[in-house]
Formats: sequence, C-alpha cells, structure tokens
Amino acid sequence: MKKRIISLLSAGCILMSIAACSPTEPSQPAVDSGTIEQDPSTIATDTATFKEIVTVNGIERGMGLMLEEEDGAMDEIPDREIDRAVEPIKPIPDEMLDGTPLSDDFYYYRSILDATHQQAYDQIRAALLDGETRIAMTIPVKKSDIFNIYKMVIYDSPEIFWAEASGLHYWYNQAEIVTFIEPKYNDLVADIPGNTAIFEAAAQEALADMWSLDTELEKAKYAHDYLTHTITYSLESAYNQTAYSALVNGETVCAGYAHAFQYLMQQMGIPCSYILGYALGGYHAWNLVLLDGDHYAMDVTWDDPLNAPPDYYTYEYFNLTDEIISFDHARSELSDELPAAEGVLYNFETAFGEGFYGTDFDSISGYLPEVTQPTEDNSDNPYLG
Repeated sequence: MKKRIISLLSAGCILMSIAACSPTEPSQPAVDSGTIEQDPSTIATDTATFKEIVTVNGIERGMGLMLEEEDGAMDEIPDREIDRAVEPIKPIPDEMLDGTPLSDDFYYYRSILDATHQQAYDQIRAALLDGETRIAMTIPVKKSDIFNIYKMVIYDSPEIFWAEASGLHYWYNQAEIVTFIEPKYNDLVADIPGNTAIFEAAAQEALADMWSLDTELEKAKYAHDYLTHTITYSLESAYNQTAYSALVNGETVCAGYAHAFQYLMQQMGIPCSYILGYALGGYHAWNLVLLDGDHYAMDVTWDDPLNAPPDYYTYEYFNLTDEIISFDHARSELSDELPAAEGVLYNFETAFGEGFYGTDFDSISGYLPEVTQPTEDNSDNPYLG
C-alpha cells in the first residue's frame, strides 16, 4: 500500500490535541546502532502535557494512544450478591497460524494476576469473544480491581479488535464487589464472524510469508518492515486503537501498530506483549517480544516516521533493551510488572550489520501451514488442561 501524507487533525479519540509543526521528511533509509540521543529527564508522565506528535533525533513520530476512563456506580440493589461460578472457568486461548492453541506464555498480563483475578479475566475474555454487552460477574472482584483486569484482557488479545480498553462501565454492591460490567465496543462488534474473516484475510499474505522464514528474528524483522511499509500514521483512522485499523485499513496510531505487531508475532508462535507508557510527554504503546529466550523492546510506530515513503526503513527502535529505550520511553504501572527487556544479541546492528535494511517482499513466496488439531496431551498448556 503506497503511503500518503495525511493531515494531522484531532480525531476525537484522544483526550487532548496539540498542534504539530511541519513534518520533517526523512531523506533516505537509515539504520541506527541502538543508541538513542535523548535526555531521560524529558520524559513526562503528566497527561496534562499529552502530545500526539514529537520530534526525536530530528524526525517527527506519532503516538495517539487513547486515554482510559472507568465509570462505576452503585448497583440499584445495593445488597445484591453475585451468582458465583460453581465450576472453574476454562480459559479460551487464541491459536497460532497452524492451529496450535497459545499457551499461557502469550498472556503476559494474565500471568501477573492471582488465581481469583485470573478467573475473572477468563470470564471477561470469554464474554468479549462473544460480544456480550452486559456481563454478570460470577467471580468476586473489588471495584478497585475490575478496570485493570478488563484492560489486561484487551492488552493480551489483539484478535478481539471489537473491544477497546479506553472505557468501562460497571456496577458494584455495598461490599464493593462488582456485579455487572458493560464493555466498550466499536461498531465492528455488530458482525464478529464477518469482520474476523476480513481481518484474517488482510493479514494472510504477510503471515504466509513470515511462516516460510527460518528464524524468529527473521519473522520479527519481516513483521516490523511489513507494518512500516504498509501503514500510514493517521489520527483520523477508524478503529485506530486496534490491530484492525493497521492490518485492514492501513491507517492507525501507536496502539494499532503495537496490536498488529503483537498479533503477527502470536500467529507465528512468538510471545509478544503490548506495552503502555509514556514517551516525551505523550501516552504511547509499543511491544515486548520474546525471541529465542530473550525479551526485547520494539517500537514499530517510531520506526515509521511521519511522511516517510514506503521504502524508507529505520531500526532505531528495533530490539532494544529497556535500558536503551528508557531514554525516551517509560512503562506505565501495569506494564512495568512484565518481564524486563534485556536481550542484546538481536539488536539490529548486532544481528544484521551495517547496510542491511528493508525487505524485498516480492522475493518471498510464502505458504500457509496445514492446520493441525491439538494433541490429547495438554499437560504443557494450562489453557487446555
């Protein structure tokens, strides 16, 4: 998809809009060694300074992550008791491209919850998959915890693109136990099967090519290059907090880039998480990816500068450690509980060397794998035990 210059007007999907200066046009492809020239003291976590666009190393880069809001109220029956689940709620995993169910390693946020909250997470995830508009909670959760659990489900689930983490309404009883929740959906929820088919078809060619590559590193680089090659950063894009906007519409903001990269990695069987935080005064999203046993930070959005042509590739934010990316990125509280990015072997220059950039998409002739059925031995997958 050929990139085009998009006017950067407020889309109404974020809390505040700040006028941007004229975009800086990247002049040529660039590869960075992984050292970011930035003063960490300039990182702002005060949302009063919220920004949509920042200039980093002389190049404009976008953010546009929607701020999250919760809305709770006392149940109309204050002494209402929840109808507690009598059987454990069985998690519903997504599947990688060959049909193998994802293990709990892929659900980073779920892994940091205690057993009770994991059950609440599983109940909410099952309801979101069905597009339920009002969910009667059967697991006891305090009102102070429900919004985080709800967001964690969406952070772990890029394939549930009809649910958005930016808002939740809930009711609680006089003991402050949540009785009902109402998720925030976009209008794609009206046809989940049909829109899922569109979403999967849009990603199919890229996934087929990635499946044919030999290593996890090659697959991560392909996903990075594919997204920067095919996506235009736009605050006006529809569903721009989801992977759907990136893979189907080809227009998105940081949330869409990060969820799309997460989805492509998960389909390859590579654990990848969605990271939220702040970057130079803006609320921002990027990724944590596990490659051959080591975690790396990946910011695909900031490797796709504003107004860059589709054949422009930069790798300043490709497979960094937290120590390096922290010069201009800071994780939010929830994401800070996830594993640290400490891998160094697959930093771009170390892994590929100088003068190696971009992907010749025409030279890769991929194939879709045969979908297999899960084996009866599910001992290694708690999601299927």
